[in-house]
Amino acid sequence: MRIAVLGNAAALHTRRWARALAARGAIVRLFSLEAPPEEDDAVRLDEVRLAAWPWPRAIRYPSARGALLRALDAFAPDVVEAHFVPNYGFLAALAGRRPLVVHAWGSDLLRSPARSPLHAARARFALARADLVVVDARVLAAAATALGVPAARLLVAPWGADLTRFALAPPAAEPHVVSLRQLEPLYDVACLIDALPAVRAAVPALRVTVAGDGPLRGALEQRACSRGVAACVRFVGRVPHAALPALLAGAQAVVSCARSDSTSISLLEAMAAGATPIVADVPGNREWVDDGAEGRLFPPGDHAALAAALVATLVDPAFRAAARARARRRVEEQGDFARAVDGVRARYDGLLAHGAAA
Repeated sequence: MRIAVLGNAAALHTRRWARALAARGAIVRLFSLEAPPEEDDAVRLDEVRLAAWPWPRAIRYPSARGALLRALDAFAPDVVEAHFVPNYGFLAALAGRRPLVVHAWGSDLLRSPARSPLHAARARFALARADLVVVDARVLAAAATALGVPAARLLVAPWGADLTRFALAPPAAEPHVVSLRQLEPLYDVACLIDALPAVRAAVPALRVTVAGDGPLRGALEQRACSRGVAACVRFVGRVPHAALPALLAGAQAVVSCARSDSTSISLLEAMAAGATPIVADVPGNREWVDDGAEGRLFPPGDHAALAAALVATLVDPAFRAAARARARRRVEEQGDFARAVDGVRARYDGLLAHGAAA
């Protein structure tokens, strides 16, 4: 099977997905307007950089239609899949190649269509032309359904964690808390910083690693200083994916304050590795964490509630032991990356068989 993957070549998850398809015998070519990362030590991908005018995003992706059509003619794929609805999903729909599979990632359906009638129309246009829409959470499936995708063309397949890499680590000995989200407004890492004075007062040995980068980094570092917690917080920037298992193995808890989420892959990786999740109470997180079972939930933006949840977790090793066992089991049963890839690939086989029969 020849699969054309349209997506951001600089995005880790795009590359991970393309490699997983290739590892299962598919001939995969990645088409992208973005340049791949300079340092990429994994198996090299077959890639095509699409030419487009340096216009605003809303125009830049559609402007690549001609270049994409020529590149697809040269590759002759059996299946075209596009990742992220407003840009590559829309571009693939304009190209008109079938069968088309559109992968939604989260904010492309949970937030973008609500920005304006034009954004909603663009999402409907892309989804209506897809033979299959793949989403990674039930909350995302509901959003796709609201935009007109029938159940027969919808597949819920959480991308999940690589359980061979994120093994269940021995319990961490120190009160180490990790944040893995980007330093952007959506992920509200400021809520974590605001919670830390109360946590540190109850847990003096507290250590926090903020692994991620973004435009708010400077402001968050200043916030940590003004809250008096700079001594216990390290901002380490983007951590290579290969280093995440070791980082999570040394953490008692992982925190996500995201205001909106579908299935967070970093959440599932943390659950697989044994770091107890303390996450904002949004629908995507509730699909994986039952409050008081796999971890704890807190109202989005409520730093006092986050502090209380963190303290209760860090001072209770019995709770952490029970939670980490439940969390690992849940990811094994519902969030195994290998199983997700196999399931999607099987649907591709079905699309091609259906097309041959038609």
